Amino acid sequence: MKKKLRKKYLFYRKSLTKKEVLKSSYDIFIQIKKLFFIWEKTYYHIFLPIQKYNEINTFLITNFLFQKRKYITVPYLNFNSLSIENCLLDRKTTLKNNKYGIPEPVQKHIIHPSFIEVIFIPLLVFDLKGYRIGYGKGFYDRFLALCKKNVLKIGLSFFNPIDSIPSIHKNDLIIDIGITKNKIFFP
Repeated sequence: MKKKLRKKYLFYRKSLTKKEVLKSSYDIFIQIKKLFFIWEKTYYHIFLPIQKYNEINTFLITNFLFQKRKYITVPYLNFNSLSIENCLLDRKTTLKNNKYGIPEPVQKHIIHPSFIEVIFIPLLVFDLKGYRIGYGKGFYDRFLALCKKNVLKIGLSFFNPIDSIPSIHKNDLIIDIGITKNKIFFP
């Protein structure tokens, strides 16, 4: 069932025009700015958008965090071990798309995941309990095991949450906050 939902929402997202992606990304950013309590933190981890998959433009968020003088980390993916290295991002960081179209730092300045206080997690859709459907490789499920237990997990989606995701596994991560273009959800 997860595979069907993944395929369905990936199709929906790929069907969005570039203009819809930009507008919805901006609307999601406006919702995020309403979460005043998260801006007092210091270390943030955020995924960078894969443009060919019409992912949310998270550069709006990174630019906002730069203005607030926060530390930002981004993933560097190891597809052999299905793991994430947590790399520092600053205004001077050179990014290059890997073979999957994921922007990654050319020079890796590794920051231990235990520093992260807020993590923006990529997903296709989430449910009202906070479970999410991503791309199905489990990168973030494994990565979160290295983070502090109280790290704030925020999922961003172009689509409203569904009632529930069937076939939940005991190791599936649960987001603390889900943000869409119209609303903030606290599962």
